[in-house]
Amino acid sequence: MDSENKQRVSLYLDKQTVKTVDVFIIKHGLHSRNEFFEKAAENLIADEAIKSGGDVMSEKLAKAVENVSEDNAKAISKGLFRYAVQLEMMMRYIAQTHEFTDDELDEMRREAINNVRRTRGKIKLDDIAKGWYNKE
Repeated sequence: MDSENKQRVSLYLDKQTVKTVDVFIIKHGLHSRNEFFEKAAENLIADEAIKSGGDVMSEKLAKAVENVSEDNAKAISKGLFRYAVQLEMMMRYIAQTHEFTDDELDEMRREAINNVRRTRGKIKLDDIAKGWYNKE
């Protein structure tokens, strides 16, 4: 453990919570309770930053690809670039054909964040266009 960058803290938790955490650690191949609570804290902080309009996705993505091979990283980068181009085209088209108030844009952003979280990003554009996707 890198003690220069770490700080020991104490937690007082319900016994059932500790048992649940221990099962989760084994099931998901984590190495320790420390790793679990560090990841849990990072994710909670990231979720709150996203809710308030912060940009943590690029940081989380960068951490996720840190251990990826150079060839795989290049393939991921190319795929993300193609995706970004398509997304930019759609955003330009929508912006040119519609006028939205700031409140409408904020509401769409909140709704999109909640939908992606709820569905883990498994919403198809076809389903939205055909009206098959309904908010719960």
